[in-house]
Amino acid sequence: MLLVCAWFVVSGCAVPAPQAVRIPASPTPARSGFARPSHAPVAYPAYAATARVAEVLVHASEGGAVQRRLDNPQPSGAPLVFLVRRQAGAWVQVDLPVRPNGSTGWVRAADVTVTGIAYRVDVLRSQHRLRVYRFGRLVSTYPIGVGMAETPTPGGVYYLKELLRPPNPGGAYGPYAYGLSGFSNTLTSFNGGDGVIGLHGTDEPQLVGRDVSHGCIRLRNADITVLAHQLPLGTPVRILA
Repeated sequence: MLLVCAWFVVSGCAVPAPQAVRIPASPTPARSGFARPSHAPVAYPAYAATARVAEVLVHASEGGAVQRRLDNPQPSGAPLVFLVRRQAGAWVQVDLPVRPNGSTGWVRAADVTVTGIAYRVDVLRSQHRLRVYRFGRLVSTYPIGVGMAETPTPGGVYYLKELLRPPNPGGAYGPYAYGLSGFSNTLTSFNGGDGVIGLHGTDEPQLVGRDVSHGCIRLRNADITVLAHQLPLGTPVRILA
């Protein structure tokens, strides 16, 4: 899948003119998982739902009132993706990439394509570490920078909603930048954006391992490059203490 995106704004991070990025395909099926859709032939640790229509109607309940409408693709040009919570017949409950953090809704199963996600990311803020799991097994660990005291990285469960390539791989945001489904709790806007939390590289690797950002999660450029070729959109991200 190719993402063609024109602009990316995250909390404390504004990345102009990104280029197309290839997202890895869903991995090979394996053992147990959770939130398994009723029609899924195998179990994955998590599932993503990618929009198949130009506008997804989000309902308050199964067949209930429409509470919002979301465009596909997203403003960045990335496809509209959700993290699946559960499926009930013709309906799928999903996490939403909107404020407030933790918002959920129901979408029609016919409007999305559900795929398995093998990976999970844990962000350990106090330890300044990021851990990557595949089918529940720890496969890699990276040092990170997180938000400062006045602009902390918000805790919670989110997912990777978009991946962009900044025009200058040696710049402030490194060669790749993921946008998460979560938002800053202290910044409602930044550089024309709405305070989305990002996961990206940096041109100051010496600051990785500190509380240094406006809420984004910073990695060394070599590390974000590995993740950009490994983690598909929809991968759940748990931001822990």
